[in-house]
Amino acid sequence: MSHRSFLRIGGLTIAVRCDDDRIRTDWHEPVSRFVVDAAPADVDLEIRAADALRASDAPVVFDSGFVWRMLRHEDGYRIECRSEVFGEHPYKIATFDETFTRGVVTLRSDVLSLSPLDYPLDEVLMAHLLGRGRGVELHSCGVIDHHGRGRLFVGVSGAGKTTTARLWQDVASGIVSDDRVIVRERDGAMRMFGTPWHGEAELSLPSEVPLDEVYLLVQATENAIRTMPRAAAVASLFRCTFPPFYDASAVEFTLAFLEKLVDTVPVRELHFVRDRSVVDLVLREAA
Repeated sequence: MSHRSFLRIGGLTIAVRCDDDRIRTDWHEPVSRFVVDAAPADVDLEIRAADALRASDAPVVFDSGFVWRMLRHEDGYRIECRSEVFGEHPYKIATFDETFTRGVVTLRSDVLSLSPLDYPLDEVLMAHLLGRGRGVELHSCGVIDHHGRGRLFVGVSGAGKTTTARLWQDVASGIVSDDRVIVRERDGAMRMFGTPWHGEAELSLPSEVPLDEVYLLVQATENAIRTMPRAAAVASLFRCTFPPFYDASAVEFTLAFLEKLVDTVPVRELHFVRDRSVVDLVLREAA
């Protein structure tokens, strides 16, 4: 029996089709929040099962060390996923066309209880889709105010994104993620999208809102909002993006997109102490 479901992440619709009843076709939290009704798809995926999977000797594009690696495959790419839990051979292999808009995901028959798009495949796929001219994913916390506008708090690991999310929880209309947020341009305006890839606070929403302000998080002994030179703002944002760094065109697009973001939306440093006073400062500034 054929099963078909649709996910929408970052405004991109992924259609997933599976004809094998043995394969898990439901979606667990928080991915289930991103399930939508049938719609025209930006990406078409077919899910299959195989008794055995073997590594390829095709040219390697990128190797993470063990969790996954990407190889050239015919007219596209092949992603091999591995885990010490499942032995030395790949437990999941995905092949994609050159644009990453059509693909086949094959699960080994002893891991059919896994969701076919579980890490790392979901994030690898999204990185390549965005890097082909669609937008960027930022290491950040995205807050929606009660006017439906987005504020993005950007920072590397340990910068305070989860702390920021918790400080804003009681005063925000919603938090689209406390760890990873997608930014895209639509109709000449920057927009912020939630993702299922949350942080410690486990906050995640499938929302899309206009992006009004961007703050680069800096932990400090007092609160302050400081302007930044354009080049410094772009460089700081770039440190918090996830383009496929082995793809020169994706990196070039990401830098160009960040330059446009800085030119379109105010990007400033937010020096903050870890209490509610920083929320009051940002709200006063906005008012």
